[in-house]
Amino acid sequence: MHPPPKTQCLKCGEVSRSDISAVSIRSALYALKNNDVITDDEFKEVDKRWMKHKKRNGLDAHGQRPKIPRGDNEAAGRADTSCHE
Repeated sequence: MHPPPKTQCLKCGEVSRSDISAVSIRSALYALKNNDVITDDEFKEVDKRWMKHKKRNGLDAHGQRPKIPRGDNEAAGRADTSCHE
C-alpha cells in the first residue's frame, strides 16, 4: 500500500503527509469517475443513492453526523486559526 501524498501547509509552509479523511464522499465519487474507475451511469446512480442516504440520516459531506458544540456558544462560532491540529 502506498503512503498518502505529501502536501504543503498554506499557513507555515511545512510539508507533511496529507490526511485523506477530509475528502468528501462526492469528491471520491468524482475522482473515481474522472479516472474511469466507474462509468457516468454508475456515478449518477451511486451519487443519487448517496444524496438520499445523506439526507435521510442527517449526515455531512463526509458521512458523519454533525457535532453540536457544547458549552461556550460564542467560542463555537469563531474560526480556528491554528496550524497542524
